[in-house]
Amino acid sequence: MNTEARTSRGGFIYVTVNEAAGQAAIERAKTLLAGIPDGADKAVRASMSRTVDRLRRESNRTIREKYDITDEGIRAEKNVRVSYSYQNGVQATVTFSGHKIPLYRFGGSPKTPEVHRDRTVQAIVKGEEVWVHPSVQASGRQFRGTAPSPLTKYGNGAFVQRMPSSGHIGIFARTGGMTSEDSEAIKELMGSSVAQMVGNQEVAEKLAGKAYKSFESELDKAVYRILTGWR
Repeated sequence: MNTEARTSRGGFIYVTVNEAAGQAAIERAKTLLAGIPDGADKAVRASMSRTVDRLRRESNRTIREKYDITDEGIRAEKNVRVSYSYQNGVQATVTFSGHKIPLYRFGGSPKTPEVHRDRTVQAIVKGEEVWVHPSVQASGRQFRGTAPSPLTKYGNGAFVQRMPSSGHIGIFARTGGMTSEDSEAIKELMGSSVAQMVGNQEVAEKLAGKAYKSFESELDKAVYRILTGWR
């Protein structure tokens, strides 16, 4: 069995599982189930289905081994579709997609909006110049094993802010423009999408290895169930 992870132009990740490199295991199943009509085909299809289920479950765990993000943070933006092809053996394509995840959901600080109580800066709020406490500069990271670093490349820095209308909390940066209310325009900083994280070489290779082991194990179990009359 062979596994492949690749990124399409649309930002999707395809993890394809096929039987080409697992021919020895499949031939063994065919030999053991030679006396049962369609026995080998049934075993391969059942093991492929279970492998895909395992792959979907393992994707979050494997992502989190590389990225500093919670299960909840992944699930909120994770879409998975599965399609099968039976023309040349059995092939399953697992497609991961989803929007980019707010950087706030990855590791960083602060986790709530904070301001420097001992500092003030001049700002324009609704056309008036006022003195306000500046926000504490936010730090962030996506990968485990790295320290959160200040997001200084965004000019005046980045900060954690709660949106008054929706209550959404995120890491924002000033864009240098102005809003229609004469306030400084800001944009939310985003991290990777689930598709991009699954497409990371290290994550993809780990998922491929887990899928390979799972397929062979599930194929042996499927053969045993058929031989013993299990359903």
